[in-house]
Amino acid sequence: MRISHNRRYLAVALALLGACATAQDVDRAKDSWQGASYEEVLRVWGAPARSAVTNDGRYWYTWETVGYAQPGPSVGFGLGGMRVGGGGGVGVGVGTSVPVGSPSPPERCERTLIFKDGVVVDQSWIGPPSMCADFKRP
Repeated sequence: MRISHNRRYLAVALALLGACATAQDVDRAKDSWQGASYEEVLRVWGAPARSAVTNDGRYWYTWETVGYAQPGPSVGFGLGGMRVGGGGGVGVGVGTSVPVGSPSPPERCERTLIFKDGVVVDQSWIGPPSMCADFKRP
């Protein structure tokens, strides 16, 4: 019993370490864009969803990416038998499941890059690390 508890604690510790590493991956992705030109960001991410210009001459551009979770496939298999009187029967069945309930809300990674003199000088990223870490500069 003690070994299974230790394994459980180890699994939780590894999951927490993984979450920290994922957050660090987002920071690395974010840092990779510091100093990039608007043209380079545009080439990689396409047109921004919205933009604004502040009085101090900085340009704020926001890119949004939305991801919808896909339900995983599920297949069941059953085998049954029955004997009534002198006869018998065997049945085999295969089925698929249909998701029940409300779908999960979509994940969203929103990246606002602030440009001064045509290069990124500041940034704000909002979204789950599992999604935002994928936007590292190529």
